[in-house]
Amino acid sequence: MPKIVLIHGFAAGLTAPFIRPPFGPSASFEAFKELVEKGEAVSFPWGIEQQVNPLKLLNPLFLLGHYEKERALAQARETHERLKTFLEQIQPEKIICHSMGCFLLNNYLENFSLPKSVKAIVFSQSDDTDFPFPSSSSSPSNPSSPFIHNLYCPWDPTLWVSCLYHKKQRAGLWPARQTSVKNVFVPLVRPINFHTNTICDPWLVDYVSKL
Repeated sequence: MPKIVLIHGFAAGLTAPFIRPPFGPSASFEAFKELVEKGEAVSFPWGIEQQVNPLKLLNPLFLLGHYEKERALAQARETHERLKTFLEQIQPEKIICHSMGCFLLNNYLENFSLPKSVKAIVFSQSDDTDFPFPSSSSSPSNPSSPFIHNLYCPWDPTLWVSCLYHKKQRAGLWPARQTSVKNVFVPLVRPINFHTNTICDPWLVDYVSKL
């Protein structure tokens, strides 16, 4: 049974011929591809799967509409109930979230709890405003409770766009204020898409293995 659950972010199911092929079972967590193939990690699929004309990926109105649809899914009770069933079946030790996936898990925890098997939660480049976990499931002083790790970087351009859109700070840009969160500065240096640097970096697999 997989020990790691991956919760992907925005547009993981959005594809376009020639320029944006499907991510496959790892759902954009390229660094975990080998672990997924071995059955040691598994992705929770929750976003919209859609193939579009490549030109649509250059249309900000289309991307904004897709973003809002997926935010609605991340807040939907049906999505949370599916995640609850998924986690109860898997009984993971670690949950790794990226971007809007962090927003999904935050919303989930407003109404549901995590399996007792969960020992650690990692947020990478969180597209949310904070870490509103119930105190009963986030206190590092309680060894049986999950410990939250915030992987952040102040120069993530995608999160700055999100800041401008929401007119609110994104949690993945700065250290968290809560004492229940361990902050880890991860510089984004790989080209093309800074926002997915961390989940494509083998460093993250090594970091998670030590939790």
